[in-house]
Amino acid sequence: MKKLKLLLIVLIIGFTGTSWSQTKVTGVVTDEQNIPIPGVNVLVKGSNIGAATDFDGNYQIGAKNGDVLVFSFLGFQTLEVAYKGQSNLNIQLLEDASQLEEVVVIGYGAVKRTDLTGAVASLSAANITEQKKTDIGQALQGRVAGVDVRSLSNKPGAPLSIDVRGNTVIKNNNAGRDGVSDNLSDDLSQPLFVVDGVFFEDINMLNPADIQQLDILKDASATAIYGARGANGVVIITTKNGIEGKTQFTYEATLGVRSAANVPDMYNGDEYVDFVDKVLRSTAWRGLADPNNGIFPTVEDYNNVAVNISSEIQIGNEEANNAATGRYTDWGEDFRHTGIQTSHTLGMSGGANGLVYNGSIGYLKDEGVIGIEDFERYNLNLSLTKKVSDQFSVGLKSYLALSEREEGSRELFRSTLRLAPTVNSRDPEGNVILFPDAQDGRFTNPYYDANGAWRVNTKTLNIIANVFLDYKPTDWFNFKTQFAPNIRNARFGEYRGLLTKSSRNEANRIRAYYNSSFNTSYTWDNIANFNFDVTEGHNLKATLISSVYYQQREGSNIETRDFDTDAYLFYNTESGTDVRNYSTQYYKETLSSFAGRLNYSILDKYLFTFTGRYDGSSKLAVGNEWAFFPSAAFAWKASDETFLQDVDWLSNLKLRLSYGESGNDSSVSAYSSLAFLGGADYLYGDSTTNGVVVGGLPNYDLTWERSKEFNFGVDLAVLQNRVRLGLEIYNKKTVDGIFDRTLSNITGYGNAIGNYASVRNSGVEVTLNTTNIQTDNFKWTTNINFSRNKNEILELDGDRDEEAFGNHGILKIGEAVDAIYGYEKIGIWQLDEAAEANSYQYFPGQEKYKDQNGDGSLNSADDYVILGQVSPDWIGGMTNTFTYKNLDLSVQVYTRQGSFGHSEFYNNFVPWQNDDAKFNKVDLDYWTPNNPDAEFPALEYGSTGNNYYTSFDFVRIGNIGLGYQFPQPMLDKLKMSSLRLSLDIQNPFTFTDYAGPDPETGLQNSYNGGYLMKTVLFGLKLSY
Repeated sequence: MKKLKLLLIVLIIGFTGTSWSQTKVTGVVTDEQNIPIPGVNVLVKGSNIGAATDFDGNYQIGAKNGDVLVFSFLGFQTLEVAYKGQSNLNIQLLEDASQLEEVVVIGYGAVKRTDLTGAVASLSAANITEQKKTDIGQALQGRVAGVDVRSLSNKPGAPLSIDVRGNTVIKNNNAGRDGVSDNLSDDLSQPLFVVDGVFFEDINMLNPADIQQLDILKDASATAIYGARGANGVVIITTKNGIEGKTQFTYEATLGVRSAANVPDMYNGDEYVDFVDKVLRSTAWRGLADPNNGIFPTVEDYNNVAVNISSEIQIGNEEANNAATGRYTDWGEDFRHTGIQTSHTLGMSGGANGLVYNGSIGYLKDEGVIGIEDFERYNLNLSLTKKVSDQFSVGLKSYLALSEREEGSRELFRSTLRLAPTVNSRDPEGNVILFPDAQDGRFTNPYYDANGAWRVNTKTLNIIANVFLDYKPTDWFNFKTQFAPNIRNARFGEYRGLLTKSSRNEANRIRAYYNSSFNTSYTWDNIANFNFDVTEGHNLKATLISSVYYQQREGSNIETRDFDTDAYLFYNTESGTDVRNYSTQYYKETLSSFAGRLNYSILDKYLFTFTGRYDGSSKLAVGNEWAFFPSAAFAWKASDETFLQDVDWLSNLKLRLSYGESGNDSSVSAYSSLAFLGGADYLYGDSTTNGVVVGGLPNYDLTWERSKEFNFGVDLAVLQNRVRLGLEIYNKKTVDGIFDRTLSNITGYGNAIGNYASVRNSGVEVTLNTTNIQTDNFKWTTNINFSRNKNEILELDGDRDEEAFGNHGILKIGEAVDAIYGYEKIGIWQLDEAAEANSYQYFPGQEKYKDQNGDGSLNSADDYVILGQVSPDWIGGMTNTFTYKNLDLSVQVYTRQGSFGHSEFYNNFVPWQNDDAKFNKVDLDYWTPNNPDAEFPALEYGSTGNNYYTSFDFVRIGNIGLGYQFPQPMLDKLKMSSLRLSLDIQNPFTFTDYAGPDPETGLQNSYNGGYLMKTVLFGLKLSY
């Protein structure tokens, strides 16, 4: 009995000693970029004690001194660490070659990439910042299949148009205006942007250095969790979180010089004088014709016709003397200058005792290369998370962006290219000549615009926040509530001073505009997550969501004229005695939603996802506010099957199939289903009286636009993951499209909003990542993406097959929503075709168009055809990265092919434009009787109004980057964690047949235009 008691005492002491020797170990598991990794398995080796990291990479486990902790996660190298008694142990895992298991944010949650069933693309923090781009849109350009990113303006701070899998909106404002607007609100087909759970409009305001990850949900299965908001795709942006442990400081800086690239080849002085001679000769030669009597001039007539260029090259302003002596002015070169771009980001992160924090402050200044164009942005980012107990966590993420964009003069770019090189900028005494060209009083000297006589200024403040509470009572359930407000305050001011083109030195023509807007919105989400094993090999994850979104916008604007001084700019509109316009605006909208998502896994090989969302929008008609949007997806990890596990060359094979529906109400504004009253005057007796009229028809049936999409995907990796291929094939049909239907004049109304239209987007996307060479010291990788999208209208309004739209487009069943419509060019009329050309009322040297119906005449009703479309046939990108020890070199190329449209630059600057040689022109091959094989028509009379269509195809070297990472021994001496130097050359080369400044902005009017800019950028990134 005594022996038994002694044995029990020894066991109790041993057990107690073991318990006392255990320590609660906490820490954060991150990757090589210090980004937390959720879902990492943490085990005490040789035991059944284990844990997993949460979404922020935090873990907690009991261990004793001498235990070995094993950290494992698919896609990363397994790491074993001997525990030495410390209470905090942070771990960094290295990626293995596959990189297949990165965590992807899918909306209200995250999964490993191998568990995805939908089409989702991702960019990490390293991907976003490696090219030192100033905004998120630039970082996306040419990097993700199925995502078309296009510059709308080359002025600093201009936003970019982003389309995911084509355009679903038939009457897209941006398409209707030929894409020339750089106002994002005009693009109704842009995706939904979600920043830290906050619905966001202008991601141009974000500092790329603050981004932890960017995920793009492309197919309806992936976007269905956002229901009514996800029809055009969803871009989820996650800013950086804190990492528990020692405080870490980071600093990133860039300094670069900017210069104009791809400058149009305008005529120099001698070429311009010859051009004037040819214009006058062409006009005089054309005047020799008498078609009614069968008289058509010859080559000899052209060469011998008398020309007097003094009508254009005049004597009074020394223009003729300049031409005679070769003293010319290069207006473009004189007003282009070097711009400076600089950015700084200072960050701090760390934490202890369950509190983690991350904060950063950023600054960007981006100068243009002409006039006073400038963009400044300040960013402040703060993230705090506190683990109150084992069950409760609270947190706050907030982001502030303050920006000011100065566009300068909207005429400066055009004026410096238009002005003839033969006219002077200053008189002999050095005084600025207000009207350099005596023949044209419309244009003032660009000197004044370049120095701020015309200002277009926008100042914007964006504030977003996300306050959340997370409750996790068990391992298999957690509840999260989060409130995310967004405040956006913007002020637009424009001032056209005394010496601008519009004022022309007349005080009563001076004008000022002042517009202000104050927008507030919030999202309140309640999210319940379940995660448990139903039985062995069967896992169920469920997410239940209730959400409320509210938005309120208000604003005002005023325009006044007739100022007696330029001192006030647009800040004192009261000083303008001529009040032209003033108004105020207000509207609000709400969206309520209930959603659920089920992820069911069988043997981790057969993956099922079911999603449904029930949305109600205040913008739609009463009784039609609510709709349900379902989706289902299946994925099969075929490479995990026993019959494929012995295939040595196969690393991964997963097949995916999905169907989903998503809604859209973004193409209508609030109150669109209602009729409005508008002011009108009417005659009452002998006097005119103010009254009101019904301004439009109501639509009590207005309901959701709905997109239905099938998606088939393949994820393939071979040769130990050295070759990885992703393939997506999709077909998305949008029905009940919200469409502005044109009405007959007999109704008394011009149009009516309703669910009349249907459009289809179908296509293929390919992503290929290869490791071409990998040795101990050298590595070469290639990333290629390709996407092709076909857009076609299936239905307009049931009564018609086509309708003219925009300046040069048509909406036609079977064609793209941005189709271009006109005569089909088949050549240029030649001298021996003069009689036939005359039968069509054309003349040799003009463009020859196809008579589609062969009736011997040309008219738009019978002979117009589809010439092309603004959206490209396909887009692609390729990045090659070479790494030798600590040195790396990358080259990124992207292209847009098949984009076609009306060039506003050509409309102003081609030599055959009929303006009597008043302006300088771009040097193009034009027709003369001596040059019959020219590509373009004859000077002056060659213009027919239909010949400014062109291709905007291009291949661009987007970035060449060289970087050096300092080795660890040197960093240890400097007591630093990381130090990297870089040199990037952005937009160094563009290969295109387009003669304008930038094929990507070719649709943009030269009014308010700008130069494509090349930037040489030096970068520094350090942490300690």
